[in-house]
Amino acid sequence: MSKSKLEQDLLNIDMKALIPLISKEFRKYFTKNIKALYHYTNLEGAQGIISDKTFWASHIKFMNDSKEYSHGLEVCESIVQKLIQELPIENPRRAYLEEVFTILEEQDTDIFVVSFCESGDLLSQWRGYSRSQHGISIGFDFSSLFDVSFHLSEENFFPRKVIYDHKVQERIIRRIINVSLISLELSEVKPQFSPKEVARTIGYFLPLFKHATFSEEKEWRIIVTNSKSMPYQHELKFRARDNIILPYIELETHNKVLQNDHRLPVNQIIIGPSGTNEFTANSINYYLKNVGYPTVPIKLSHIPYR
Repeated sequence: MSKSKLEQDLLNIDMKALIPLISKEFRKYFTKNIKALYHYTNLEGAQGIISDKTFWASHIKFMNDSKEYSHGLEVCESIVQKLIQELPIENPRRAYLEEVFTILEEQDTDIFVVSFCESGDLLSQWRGYSRSQHGISIGFDFSSLFDVSFHLSEENFFPRKVIYDHKVQERIIRRIINVSLISLELSEVKPQFSPKEVARTIGYFLPLFKHATFSEEKEWRIIVTNSKSMPYQHELKFRARDNIILPYIELETHNKVLQNDHRLPVNQIIIGPSGTNEFTANSINYYLKNVGYPTVPIKLSHIPYR
């Protein structure tokens, strides 16, 4: 590619930050008009969310589906390694990409995730998130909970759709790499984006890549990162869960909640399959009435209890 063509491409790109750039270019894959999203949890988690108006973002390495991160890493590896092999050893782009992938493998950045789903009553979600405890699905009014103007800063409290299409996953990785290589070729001193920033950007989007066999989940995720190289660090906390000590960070909801009498826009509660649904429903109903949610409907899962 000629330098003039590279320069023209550069003019068409907002080079301030890679994550907002990629989010904007692939926006139609990351979001859509939707009325509600559901968060699966247990009774304790539901009470914490409603009372404290915060969500707990769990470290992706210790989640139920932690192996899914390796799916995105494999997609990235196949692309980067192929590009590396096509470049001569003395080419600076090869060394640049090798450093990017080395940083990715070392995983300097901690990734935390909050998951939502378009459906409030899925067996796979009850199994994955509520375990043997009583499962609860909290339905939220999308436009009331999230900033639908979709500001693209990664710090925003905003979920992105999980991408199950392998070809789209590849396109996103290739675009990140292409933009970074354009900046490298046009730089006279140092590239616009360091290998560490490119690796962190790729690492940010990898948790949004899942295998197509999971597509029935229609999952959305809020992704939050902690890295020693970042100027701001979220406070790291820990809690016991089953057989592990789970690292997590607390995420406060968007300030739109303040405009709703400090109440979350909960539009319904669904109780997962169990042998004590009615008894559980009565207790939740009593709790909601006493904490400012007297009109929230409570429904029972349609999935048979076994």
